[in-house]
Amino acid sequence: MSHIDIQELFDESRFPSGWKLLLVLLYAPIGVALLLSRLLICFLIWLLATLLPDFRVLRTFLNRAIFFALGIIIKICPNGEKRDEQTRIVVANSISAIDDFVLTTVSNTVMPTTTNLPESLKSALGLRKMDMSNKDSLIADIKQYLPTSKNGVALQPEFSTTNSRKALLKFNTWPFSIEPAVQPVVLTASRPELINIRLTSVASTWWTDIMWFMFVPYTIFTVKFLHVKRNTEADILVREVEKDIARVLKIETSSHTVSDKTEFEKRYILEKIHNRGPQNTTGNGSPIVASAEMQRMARQVSEVLPLVPQNVILRDLLKTRNVDITIANFLDGVVTYTPEPTASTSTPGSSRASINSTSKGSVSLKKSKNDVYLTFAERKQKMIVEARERYMLKHGLKNC
Repeated sequence: MSHIDIQELFDESRFPSGWKLLLVLLYAPIGVALLLSRLLICFLIWLLATLLPDFRVLRTFLNRAIFFALGIIIKICPNGEKRDEQTRIVVANSISAIDDFVLTTVSNTVMPTTTNLPESLKSALGLRKMDMSNKDSLIADIKQYLPTSKNGVALQPEFSTTNSRKALLKFNTWPFSIEPAVQPVVLTASRPELINIRLTSVASTWWTDIMWFMFVPYTIFTVKFLHVKRNTEADILVREVEKDIARVLKIETSSHTVSDKTEFEKRYILEKIHNRGPQNTTGNGSPIVASAEMQRMARQVSEVLPLVPQNVILRDLLKTRNVDITIANFLDGVVTYTPEPTASTSTPGSSRASINSTSKGSVSLKKSKNDVYLTFAERKQKMIVEARERYMLKHGLKNC
């Protein structure tokens, strides 16, 4: 397992470069029309799943309709192994937002989920609701499900996607502790050479990835089943399967985990925002959508919580992507921080402005360490109370 820079595992942009980008631009009108028509199909799929009772013919129809709406073509690699129905756990690498749909369709398995979709739609997508509140609960649910069903369970131990060109994310061990035998599966995907938009990019969301599936003409998934691997030691089994999948993909294994990817994405977005600064446009006048939107949300939070540092607000917004949830996190103490200083000594004018903006209940700092701490706590508590009042007033809440 060689040392690999984590940024090599992900694409900064999903678009090709050079003359291929021009082809994408020329294709754009067709792609938009295709996207709109497929969105309409998705809406009809949702209506059918919601209005009609769950039965087998409906599930089959919805499954085929989803294939059409997403432009998916699945090919089984001819030189791979056959699906071993006796092996109930199937594991695969992660390459896109719809891997679960592809994997469960070809392997006669289900994938755990917490979503509350109509039952027929969940079945068509190959999903089954399970308790995913923690690892132990999920393992217990899977073990309880397997003896009662003919279907196996599909899992992706990377728990997030990569570009599949450099290395895999480190596999998590717990999927290999359910049963002593698993069947590895290798997933690859390709798109038309002239419209070769990548499946995902760093910090992209699942729904934007799906929109691009609808934009391109089609996406071909190739599925290759490997030899069943057996070992009662989960720590050994996971490394063997990880190496087998990496070998077939002709890439390496890595020590980077899904948590490392999450931190990398946070740093990536913060660096983009920092580098672009407060500007709203690039040099050619085109809008910077991502940073401008994040800054707008941060300003909304700052209006309610003026003493919360900007970098702390941005950090939580990267997780929640919701102004109200971020505000609630600060008010409820879910996110801790050190309040911004309320006084400045740079100039007399700025000092007077700072003093005027200080709440009437503030007290002067003392030299004693205990007094400093008390003042800090009182100031923070007062700020939280005032912020809660402003938040309740803004949203018309009472007796909260």
